[in-house]
Amino acid sequence: MKSLHFKDYFKNYLFDLEDFITIYDNNLHVFNYQKLNKLSDTEIVLKLINREVMVKGTNLKIKQMTKQELLITGIIMKVEFIYE
Repeated sequence: MKSLHFKDYFKNYLFDLEDFITIYDNNLHVFNYQKLNKLSDTEIVLKLINREVMVKGTNLKIKQMTKQELLITGIIMKVEFIYE
């Protein structure tokens, strides 16, 4: 029987989710966003499947963007989920 390494388990767990967000070294990675609702250098608001996420900080920029994922860089001070 092949053992499952933590890295593989975690990766499988994340990709089973509807959406997820990871934060590391002043980068915020969002998987499976639906719409970019607001974009400024101090605030970014994204629509996810069942909620919105608001990112506040300074010098915020979208470094990479695809249909499903985006990478935000800058000084991230606050990440807030908004449930409707």
